[in-house]
Amino acid sequence: MITVRRSGIDIATVAAQIGDVPRRMLPYAAATALTRCAQHAQRTELPAEMRRVFANPVAYTLNALRIEPASKDNLSARVMVKNAGEGSGIAPENFLQPEVEGGVRKHKRMENAMRYAGVLGSSQYAMPGPGLSLDASGNVKGAEVRTILGALKNIRAASATRERGTGKRLAKGRQLANDLFVGMPRGGSRPSGIWRREGHRIRALFVFTSNAPDYSRRLDFSGVVQKVALERFRPEFEKAIAALKARGGNWA
Repeated sequence: MITVRRSGIDIATVAAQIGDVPRRMLPYAAATALTRCAQHAQRTELPAEMRRVFANPVAYTLNALRIEPASKDNLSARVMVKNAGEGSGIAPENFLQPEVEGGVRKHKRMENAMRYAGVLGSSQYAMPGPGLSLDASGNVKGAEVRTILGALKNIRAASATRERGTGKRLAKGRQLANDLFVGMPRGGSRPSGIWRREGHRIRALFVFTSNAPDYSRRLDFSGVVQKVALERFRPEFEKAIAALKARGGNWA
């Protein structure tokens, strides 16, 4: 979250430079200008910076921002990352915050699902392996994750029915379930994970690690927003003053 305030010379000085601005008009014009600065950062400058520093960011990432507008009684507007996901999507702050502040990322929803399925430890992370196909943005396709998780459930369910002595197998997802296994392959030093058998070889779909993914700072969130405020506040303030004057009314 970044708060947009007027920095440098104060609002009264800007108004004096414009000339003939009624004092009562100042907080209304300033609130409008600050809000428009925040909106420009949210809709234009920050998405442009994301496209510059990220590889093919998806629309979900580019639309992950929101603002809190300024008011005449609170002359600051805020630009924030959404803290709740849309539909079944992950909360944007979970994947954007490490890119802004650096540090360890939070567990992803798919990792929580794997943990619930009993295949991933509480302190482990699941990293994509070479057996997965990624989308143009380098992300694991949601449909593929759901297919894998469904197959893992089928493995557990089929195992349970055999243990009850029925000998019955589940038909849905059976082939994929038969091709998957969870754990550490025999021989060599390959890591634990979710693996798929492909003929006489196996390929990792996910590799499990206890080393939390650590991100360096890539998105200069604060710098972009403050640059917008410095460059756009005065022209937006002047436009707001002109609009208020055009409406008329008693501002004396």
